[in-house]
Amino acid sequence: MTYRLSALNNYGEKAKRTSKLLVVRLAWKNIGRNKVRSGVILGAIAVGLFAGTFTIAFMTGWIVGTVNSDIETQYSHVQIHNTAFPANNDINAFFIGEDVKDVIDREIASNVSAQVSCRLNLTGMLASPYNAVGVNAKAVRESEERQVSTIWKQIPDSLGSFLPDGSQMAIVISRKIADKLKVKLRSKIVFTFQDVHGDMQSIAFRVCGIYKTSNGMMDDGHVFIQYYDVFDYTGLPPGAVHEAAIRVPDLETCDIVSPQLKNLFPDMDVQNWKEMNPAINMTFVYTDFFGVIIIGIFLLALSFGIINTMLMAVLERTRELGMLGAIGMGKGKIFNMIMFETVFLTIFGGIVGIILGVVFIIPTLKTGIDLTFFMEDYFEDFGFASIVYPVLNAKMLLQIVVLVLLTGILSAIYPARKALKLNPLEAIREE
Repeated sequence: MTYRLSALNNYGEKAKRTSKLLVVRLAWKNIGRNKVRSGVILGAIAVGLFAGTFTIAFMTGWIVGTVNSDIETQYSHVQIHNTAFPANNDINAFFIGEDVKDVIDREIASNVSAQVSCRLNLTGMLASPYNAVGVNAKAVRESEERQVSTIWKQIPDSLGSFLPDGSQMAIVISRKIADKLKVKLRSKIVFTFQDVHGDMQSIAFRVCGIYKTSNGMMDDGHVFIQYYDVFDYTGLPPGAVHEAAIRVPDLETCDIVSPQLKNLFPDMDVQNWKEMNPAINMTFVYTDFFGVIIIGIFLLALSFGIINTMLMAVLERTRELGMLGAIGMGKGKIFNMIMFETVFLTIFGGIVGIILGVVFIIPTLKTGIDLTFFMEDYFEDFGFASIVYPVLNAKMLLQIVVLVLLTGILSAIYPARKALKLNPLEAIREE
């Protein structure tokens, strides 16, 4: 008796599994029965997901590129100043650079790779025979600066080099400043600033390099000179600097190192790139959130089309669904069949769209997308690059897949519930 009951239970479980598989197979076959309708839904979903995937990759690349550009050319990962310096760039608000470097080498560089460039920041006037502009002159040691910033990479071969060895009274300016001053490579210009005693100092420099970055706001007012060329004119004590710029391998390491530096230098002003540029940091933090919103908007619009198309499919198949109910298919199975049809269409349309988006994006990962054809260099005036390198990551693609699946499930509920309201006998009688 026990054996018979066990056999009956096993048979019942097998029958249930077979019944579920039949519902799935029937839903799959129904997709191919009306190729035009299924093709329209698949095409709409694919186009929508293609646009969404590309938009997110483009937006992420734009923000990430802007952050990296700011770090590499202007902020570095962390900067250290005398607490009085950020308020008004006071030349008297200095510290001894070697003391700071020794602490960083001992406490930080032993655990992670950390490069330091100690700079003088001098605010003054740069003048040529044709014009004058206000600038911030960064007096640097060339070997240190190359480890921290990439300004030297932004100088074309035809426009000189970055403070070459053995040069004296050399200055690197931006293309914007060169245009304003109407100067070129090897031109002589004069930098005037106020020393620690309040006296005006005027120094003649010769242009050795002309750079151009993707940040027009930086290019408007930053020049680079050699530390030893200007130091004797400042009146500062030996080894004095205004800024220590620190570069670490990546943003994650920066988040670890920054609190450590604040603990090591409690009496100094220590800021990471997020604190120096909170606006771009806020945009960077919310990049993933904005991506979800963008895909959500695309899928919300698509869901109305999916619901409408599947609802029409249910109404067109009233007789068929009624017949299935009449021969014993329960309402739950009919509901599941409509759900599976919609989810299958949504998932496969989404996969096609994502693949198209990835295929289209991959060639641009190295070449970038040049926006100058439509807004020239106006983006750079606001600190954004004109050439955008899209970014693809697994987290973004996973978010898209999850949202597509949720859209398919939610969009299937109403058409499936509509199918449950059909009366089998009335449906069969309809012609």
